[in-house]
Amino acid sequence: MVGESIEGLKKRELLRSLIDGNKVDGLMRKKFETVDPEMGLSDVVAKMKASDLHEIPVVEGKKLLGVVSYGTVIRKKNLVVGTKAKTMVEVTPEITLETPITEIAEHFLSSGYRHLPVTKGKSIQGIITRAGVLSVLPKLKDIKSLKVGEIMSEGARSVHEKDLIKNAMALMRDLEVRTVPVVNDYDHLVGIIGIKDIVQYSWSGAGTRNQGRGDLYPNKSPVELEVRSIMHDDPVTMKTTDPLTTAIDTMIERNISTIPVVTGERMVGVITKYDILELVASVRNRDMVYTQISGLEEEDRLSLDIMEREVQSGLAKIAKFTRPLLFNLHVSKYNNTGNSAKYSLTGRLSTEGSHYMAKAVDWSLGQATIELMDNLDRIVKERKEHNQEVRIKKNRHERV
Repeated sequence: MVGESIEGLKKRELLRSLIDGNKVDGLMRKKFETVDPEMGLSDVVAKMKASDLHEIPVVEGKKLLGVVSYGTVIRKKNLVVGTKAKTMVEVTPEITLETPITEIAEHFLSSGYRHLPVTKGKSIQGIITRAGVLSVLPKLKDIKSLKVGEIMSEGARSVHEKDLIKNAMALMRDLEVRTVPVVNDYDHLVGIIGIKDIVQYSWSGAGTRNQGRGDLYPNKSPVELEVRSIMHDDPVTMKTTDPLTTAIDTMIERNISTIPVVTGERMVGVITKYDILELVASVRNRDMVYTQISGLEEEDRLSLDIMEREVQSGLAKIAKFTRPLLFNLHVSKYNNTGNSAKYSLTGRLSTEGSHYMAKAVDWSLGQATIELMDNLDRIVKERKEHNQEVRIKKNRHERV
């Protein structure tokens, strides 16, 4: 996820040292909300809404039990009003006051959380947020030179404003994201919708508007509502040429995680906190490439060994041209016909010198992975050849 201006091991190590030079204690929130394990879920959601949290710690005294997250509420289908927080607890990655910031970025990427508790032993000390990690970046010289277009996710998926909420939820599950853009009949951006909006609409309690109630089981309210009834219209947007620091500052100031990138009224991609966290994680000091495969359904996990083997083989080929640092592969499944389905794979590769993205589609997960890695290998080679031609022409021009 590092841009063309951040080249070579020395610059990567310098960037890592500057990022990890920041301490967790100076970035975390020391005043934060928690809930009791016996608190009812409606009141938990109300408290999360009031504090604008996607995850909230569940504690007994100062002992951290885990967190309740909007993601958990979405996944649990038959929730009732009397549900207790203790039945919804998820264990989070261990973050201490000594954990390097680049490692925390990896934990955000692997967990999907937006807020992580910081502990000392079993006692909670504070909360570190994705925004807290990103706040160290705008002052760094190498970050100031990057543009939004260099690290945005291209070809971002969206939902139509007249689609049902359940369709937006399905897309969020497929992409393992919590926010998606909304478009109209002309494919123009008209809004944005997130998990938080859906959960807050569905659950009421102290501090929330009593707009509606119901679990999130398909065919029940609010999943049959149209997206436009809950979405945020007039979303913040960016252009590909805008400085990355502007996007970071906007996300922090407006407390948003996803900014559509537009050319005119048409969306050409999105820039997210996840994208920028990949930049931070890519400079972490590690002995091997950080790889992550997401989106696999349970019945497809038998193919995981094959996919991992092909990914490692492909990365080994790419390593002959540039050093891979971080690789994310996401699987989307569609066109189910009987016992078969088509797979769409998206791969994002960060290297010492650049960021690459490739896609592949096939009825076989193994074959799609092979095609994806071949496409990445070709793109890396073509980029290197192009850069060499540019340097040769530049040198000729300088000699003349």
